[in-house]
Amino acid sequence: MAGKVVYAVQKRLEQLKSPFSPDGTPKKPQINQATSLASYWESITKVNGKQGVKLNNHWLSCAVCFGSYVASELITEADYDKNPAANLELAASISTQVGGDVTHAAVMAAGEELRDRSKNSASNLREILASVKEPKEMTIEKAKEIILKVIASGHLGVVIAEVGAEIAHMEDSENARSAFFGLLTANDMFAANVDENGMRRFSDKVLNAWANAYDQANAETPQTPPAETPAPQNAAEPVAAAA
Repeated sequence: MAGKVVYAVQKRLEQLKSPFSPDGTPKKPQINQATSLASYWESITKVNGKQGVKLNNHWLSCAVCFGSYVASELITEADYDKNPAANLELAASISTQVGGDVTHAAVMAAGEELRDRSKNSASNLREILASVKEPKEMTIEKAKEIILKVIASGHLGVVIAEVGAEIAHMEDSENARSAFFGLLTANDMFAANVDENGMRRFSDKVLNAWANAYDQANAETPQTPPAETPAPQNAAEPVAAAA
């Protein structure tokens, strides 16, 4: 309900700020162009001079959803009323991400979810939002944090395997050089891995054995030549013609 009211107030504010009447004739704006929806809302909700009600994010999201989907007739008002708040907020975020373009495929798909209201609608709306949301640039600190969590979960081998797969497709020489030096440093860390007595946990003998095992496992298996078709036992004898 609040979303509908906020949307109506927003449309009223637009009319007050507009230099044109609904019929297109010029008119003087009735309110300062810089007036925000939040400040206008507070001004009209004042009672006896007391501070007005502040708009919260949920009401704003619902207003965006109502304007994007109901006002554009993608869904009915009844569809809007029957959806849980989480669906309305997700649909609003999708509209915001595409700049309010109600013809965008993501908005159209979100409208379909709001109409269907299946048990998977919230999950489907999150997937739609993820498809249009610009990924945030990851900082080095955040990348390290994620990698350390993955390693702490026992997936160091997976990290290394993925790194190897990525190296196979690198094109930038500087990035490749940096990765190469990083791998050399990582390999040297086996020698630096010592126990509380300063003894290496993995000796050169162990590392060489692992290297040999790797070479054997990845050696090319010689191809067996195709077996020759055996000649008939009585090759010299002519084959009897069929009766």
